[in-house]
Amino acid sequence: MGSITARKSADGSVNYRAAIRVNRKGFPTYSESKTFHSKKLAEIWLKKREVEIQENPDILLGKEQLIDLTLSDAIDKYLDEVGSEYGRTKRYSLLLIKKLPIARNIITKIKSVHLAEHVALRKGGIPHLGLEPIATSTQQHELLHIRGVLSHAAVMWEMDIDLNGFDKATAQLRKTRQISSSTKRDRLPTRDELVAVTRYFAERWKSNRYGSKYPMHLIMWFAIFSCRREAELTRLFLQDYDLHHSTWKVHDLKNPNGSKGNHKFFDVLEPCEVIIKRLMHPDIRERMLKLGHDENLLLPLNPRSLGKEFREACRMLGIEDLWFHDLRHEGCTRLAEQSFTIPEIQKVSLHDSWSSLQRYVSVKRRRNIIQLEEVLRLIDET
Repeated sequence: MGSITARKSADGSVNYRAAIRVNRKGFPTYSESKTFHSKKLAEIWLKKREVEIQENPDILLGKEQLIDLTLSDAIDKYLDEVGSEYGRTKRYSLLLIKKLPIARNIITKIKSVHLAEHVALRKGGIPHLGLEPIATSTQQHELLHIRGVLSHAAVMWEMDIDLNGFDKATAQLRKTRQISSSTKRDRLPTRDELVAVTRYFAERWKSNRYGSKYPMHLIMWFAIFSCRREAELTRLFLQDYDLHHSTWKVHDLKNPNGSKGNHKFFDVLEPCEVIIKRLMHPDIRERMLKLGHDENLLLPLNPRSLGKEFREACRMLGIEDLWFHDLRHEGCTRLAEQSFTIPEIQKVSLHDSWSSLQRYVSVKRRRNIIQLEEVLRLIDET
């Protein structure tokens, strides 16, 4: 009745899809599947589910009882139904919520007190799970993810969820500043920081001692000149690069309404073209491909490792509060300094709204900015 299939994702990790198909006389054909990160978990779920179907044949008619569905189980069901439509960040957040006390509550009985307890718990950190205290903006994101699951359950599973009470509770938490919207980040790397990080990565790349397979000295500048997000960098297929029009299609661009299928082209400017040519050098390609990822990608690398490599470099160099995403901010700022209009910046950054680019329009030109020629000297001199 059940089967397990291994599937390799774009980042090289292996997932296991457990599938059930039942052809029983007197019942319509029934099928169900669920994806797990380990084969053992897939096998456990498969055996458990087969027993549930055996004991409750109404499941085959779509009449499964959801009265006592916990938030943890609801998250599993939600991800199984619509999880593929959303990005890695939302999925990770929901899987993390499953480990927390609020996930043990039956979703029809989640009240304001449970939300308040969850916020207080996350504010203080959870040492036994290795979780540090989180910001009020992150708290708000978690509650929005929970509400997304509850809203789906109310509409699609016809469950009696008190969404009005949930909204009143979050409004009060916002009013008392327990949760809040994200503040706009304006951190830019200084000239000295960019020089130091570039040299650090270039030396690691050329050193036989480390043998790095991540050409971060090129990747960081590609991120700046292309204004791409961290995850987007490893979703650029070579076949989608239009050399004639100097554009490149980005797959599943981040979007509040869902990323899957949101493909857009960005303008590839001259400095970006130069870095692309270097990334395509046979020696560099050969080292990256040793990691075993898709050879059809410009950067056949694990997207999570890009941020990790950058954070480690900043830690080693004593650079505080600088994130890989700040390189995108740096790239947009450079375009504004070169007198690009908002629509022209949009063609590169692919921001959806003009309002998100307003802060770049009035920037004053910085002095002594590192240009492409100096970048190449920094890379080559080591």
